[in-house]
This record gives sequence, C-alpha cells and structure tokens, in this order.
Amino acid sequence: MQTCVKTHGDLRPASSSSLNPSPEALSRRGLGLPFDPGYDPDVLEQSVRTACTQLVNHMRDSLNGRGKVLVQESIDEIARQLDFDKTIAEGGADLGELVATLLRNSNRLHHPSYIGHQVAVPMAGAAVADLINGATNNSMPVYEMGPAASAIERKLIGWALSKIGWQAEGSGVMTHGGSMSNLTCLLGARAAALPDAWENGVPPNCAILVPESSHYSNSRAAAIMGLGTAGAITIPVDREYRVQPDELARVYDGAVRRGKRVLAVVANACGTATGTYDDLRAIGRFCKDRGVWLHVDGAHGGSVAISDKYRSLLDGIEHADSMTWDTHKMLATSALCGMALFRRRSRMLGTFSQQATYIFNSFEKPGEDISVNTLECTKSMLSLKLFFNLAIVGEKGLASLVETLYDRTRAFHRLIESRPGFSCLCPPDSNILCFRYGDDSAMQDRIRQRLVLEGDCYITRATIHGLSYLRLSVMNPYTEERHVHALCDRIEAMAGREAD
Repeated sequence: MQTCVKTHGDLRPASSSSLNPSPEALSRRGLGLPFDPGYDPDVLEQSVRTACTQLVNHMRDSLNGRGKVLVQESIDEIARQLDFDKTIAEGGADLGELVATLLRNSNRLHHPSYIGHQVAVPMAGAAVADLINGATNNSMPVYEMGPAASAIERKLIGWALSKIGWQAEGSGVMTHGGSMSNLTCLLGARAAALPDAWENGVPPNCAILVPESSHYSNSRAAAIMGLGTAGAITIPVDREYRVQPDELARVYDGAVRRGKRVLAVVANACGTATGTYDDLRAIGRFCKDRGVWLHVDGAHGGSVAISDKYRSLLDGIEHADSMTWDTHKMLATSALCGMALFRRRSRMLGTFSQQATYIFNSFEKPGEDISVNTLECTKSMLSLKLFFNLAIVGEKGLASLVETLYDRTRAFHRLIESRPGFSCLCPPDSNILCFRYGDDSAMQDRIRQRLVLEGDCYITRATIHGLSYLRLSVMNPYTEERHVHALCDRIEAMAGREAD
C-alpha cells in the first residue's frame, strides 16, 4: 500500500515503511523481543530507502526554489502531525509519514532564498557520512573504537595544518563545533601560561582579551576556565567591527597596570556579526612582542585557507598560536564539525591531564588515541563529513564553493548599494553583509520578523553599535542576484505600507 506524502504543496507517492519487520523476518532471525525491530537490517534497509527518496525530492525541490523556505507551525501542531504520544508509546510508526512531517516543518537551507544563519548547505557526502556514523557508532574515545575515522581525522588535521603553514610542528583535533574548539584552544593558552592550573586552579588576576565583536563562546570560555566573565576584557572595535592595534595596546597596557596577567588575545577571522577580518599580522606582532598567546577564531572565515583568491585574508596567521576552524560553516558539512588547531604540538599535548585506566593506556597500538587531547570522550565520526565532501568534489571544488559565496556577496553589496533607500554597513570581507532600508532601526526589526513569518525568504539581523541591520549570510551557492532583487522589492513594499 502506498502512502501519499505531501511536501510543500506537492503530493508524492512514497512506499509505506513501518518500523515493525514482518513475522517472516523475525522468524528467520529467531527474534521475538519488543526491541527486535530496532536491530533488524531489513528495517534499516526499508527505512533508509523511504527516507532517502523523500530527502532527494526535498533537496531537489529546495534547490529549484519551489515552495517556501520556512513554515513555522506551533509545537503542539507539529506534535499533533507526528501523533507524538501514540508514536512514542506504541512504536510501529510509518517512517515515511514521520519524515514527511519533519521535512514539511524544517528550514530549507538548500532553497536559494535561504540567506540566513551561518550554517552550511550540506553536500551529499556529509549526509552519507551522517548515515554511516549513525549506523556504526564508532565513538572514537580510543583508536580501537574507531580506527578508520581516527585515521581520517589525523590525515585531515595534517591537511588543514598545511593550509595555514603549521604542518612542521603543529597538531590539532576535530571537535563538535567552534565553541568547543575555542574553549580547547584557550585552555591550551591557560596551560602554557599556568602549567599548574589544572591541578591548583587559576590565580584571581588572570584574564583574556576578547574583541567586542567576538563570538560569545570566547567570553563564555573565560568563565569556564575559571577567570569569570570579568576575566574576558573587551577590546573596542571600529565602525566595521575590526580590532584596531592601537586600541589593543591601550586595553592590554591598562589591564597590566591593574595587575592583570593576560593569558591570551583573541582575534577574529572573521567576526560573526559583520564578517570582517581583523589584521592578524599587526595583532600577531603585538602578541609576539608581549609574549602573549594569540588565538584566532576562524570558525567561519578560516576556510579561505584553501582559496588562492582569498587566502590573503589570513595574512599573519603564522604568528598565531592556535586557531578554530569550522567546516560546517563554509565547507558544506553538516553540523557539527570543527577543528582546534595548534601551531606547536607540544602546546596541545599540555592542555589536558587525566587518569582513566579503563580506557587510556600505554600499550602499543597502530594508531593514536585522540580523546586524550579533547574535552570529549565519546566523539562521533566527524572526519567523515569533510572527507566524503572532498572525496566527491575535491579540494578545488570546496575552494570554488568558498570563492563563489564570497564573490556573490560582493555582487550583492553592489546591487543593494545601487538601490535608492538602501545602504550597507561596509563592503564585505566575506559572505556576510549587513544592510538596511532607511534609518529606522525598529522598522528593520519589524521587516525582518514579517519576512520570516511569511517564509518566502530567510534572513537574519544584527545590532551594530546600537543600530539594527538586516543581515545576509550567503551560504547557498545557488542564491543569485534575482533572489536578492526580489528580497529588496519585498522590503521596499513592506516599508511603503508602514509609511502609508
């Protein structure tokens, strides 16, 4: 019997995929326990086939711009569509119907009018990696728990280090995202400055310097490290949200005069709100002169390391001691997939210290236990996401993706600036562009809210020096000028209705 699955206005036949296997299948395996269906390979095969068909149709429709980007029902309505209480109480649900409901109520990142948050539009390779990770669950606390994924991770870390010139002495680990990577790297800075901090804690006078424009995870890391939120001293930024070296010097000297010991300076590559890159060379020279650890938060913009065209935005990275780099931003992997990179392997090895004889040991083995260098023990097979993307399109393919997104954003800047009533905060360094229509901050927020509720396009907002801006994160390489023209037309119409 076929089930008709409705996806964004289209009715598509999909094979019914009950999560209960046939009695014949159970008999062949000698099964009969309530949890048996969860381990039946036939259930996996049938479920994957059904879900795959719907996902392919969903992706194809999205890439072609069919339907809305976002439909937001209430929590109770989505639960009703899922028949939630019965589903979890009784099992035996039809996976095809559940997948259809989930897709109908999900944000469609592959849609060209998705110009929203800094989340990658995932490639097929990353999706396959997630399937393998889910089915095999090689959690990688030690090498023997995930040999293939551990081997791929070590080789990919070497590849990433080579792109920023740290291959000679560097090392790193993959993490579940930039927040985890920032904390890992800043803990490395703490260990370098205070080798006994792991055992004895942190003196009360320690601090890190964090740009006003920095991602909140860096100041959060200060609190987790025992410095307190007051231990994240803010560096003022200019109109375009960049750190000015003279301001860095002023803040640093002031902190020292107050008796603070600065453990690290954070620089942006690029900033979250505006996408602008700090001057890494100037900041790096300053940190080198003062003997202070420089951490570069390259979660979003570090991917230019693989681009010949935009690699210069990381000029000066050779002066840094650590760097965060997320591949689920610009390299089209699904979330989460980050890297914490260290210029010197010895500094990474000194970050953590633990005793757990049931898992860590010194016995000879053919590979490296990764978890001794991470906050995470049970870590998923993150490396497969990037590896499979590279396996499909290669390094040049991913470099072309980065360049396409950066190039398009520059074109969109020219387009928006040319339209009467529109203005941009600054020319874009990256694929992030802040703009506004008119001068009324409250109107920007109302327009953005209406756009999101209508669901035909999806953008975000940012507050820059107290003013509200509409914000584009150009993550989809299929977003073209016509989509931005249509967005601007809609904004103009909304503003016109307010004026009336």
